[in-house]
Amino acid sequence: MMTVQEAFEKYRQRLELSETERTDTIRRHNEVRDCIKAKFDIKRDFLTGSYARHTKTKPLKDVDIFFVLSDSEKKKWRDKVPSEILDAFESCLADKYGKDAVDPGRRCATVEFDKNTKDEEGKVLSIDTVPAVELDGCYEIPDRHLGKWIKTDPEVLHKQQSTDKNKALDGKWVPVVKMVKRWNRSADKPSKPAFLIEVMAHGLVDAPFTTYPSEVRRFFAAALDGITRAWPDPAGYGPPVSDQMTPELISKAVMALRTAETQAALAMRLEKEGKTGEALALWKKIMGRYFPSF
Repeated sequence: MMTVQEAFEKYRQRLELSETERTDTIRRHNEVRDCIKAKFDIKRDFLTGSYARHTKTKPLKDVDIFFVLSDSEKKKWRDKVPSEILDAFESCLADKYGKDAVDPGRRCATVEFDKNTKDEEGKVLSIDTVPAVELDGCYEIPDRHLGKWIKTDPEVLHKQQSTDKNKALDGKWVPVVKMVKRWNRSADKPSKPAFLIEVMAHGLVDAPFTTYPSEVRRFFAAALDGITRAWPDPAGYGPPVSDQMTPELISKAVMALRTAETQAALAMRLEKEGKTGEALALWKKIMGRYFPSF
């Protein structure tokens, strides 16, 4: 029987992208890029979000592509309501992939692949296309809910902060983020958006790093208070990352985090008592289907 530490190491490895997933991601995002660039004059485009920061969990959903509009496109769209450029991106994708495969997002248009598949392994399930205009030192993207264009800087600040934090924790921060984001998905996504988990982990997971199970449990405990707070955009431009957390969602998240922390504490106690099998079974219940069976 494997130890709890061995199980978490295997869990970490399972959350890494396979070569098949990497290949499929490249194929899919290049295809989507070609689709958008065939109808819009794009100055440049690049991957952003958790995929670019290496904190994306499996299965691969919502891979983000940032499309910086040319000056002529900027003049055409920037003074219009945000929904117009988002609807235009949606229409462009629908022409290629079909209307049923495309969904309007708050700040993007999303194309879904294999929408109803039960076989998610090795596949990219969806890609988010984000229109943007370039400013001096940052970007603006359309926000459908707020009805305005908001400033952001995912290319430098978001990614650099993640890189710095991971380095400070000897490369262990990114795996912890993936583990907790995978838990969030397994727990029916009490924290929204998933980026909120990453932002909270930046503030709540500190050196010195101990062990994966201990740090995951510590995150659950710290997030019980953290989930009730407002978490600003790391770039310092846009609305709070936590602005989707309604009182109802906060209540749901607190309940899920309290349950996870209680179960994690019990799992660690079982391990200390030599009941490794029971500890592993409980960790699997907490962390979801990617956690190895003993």
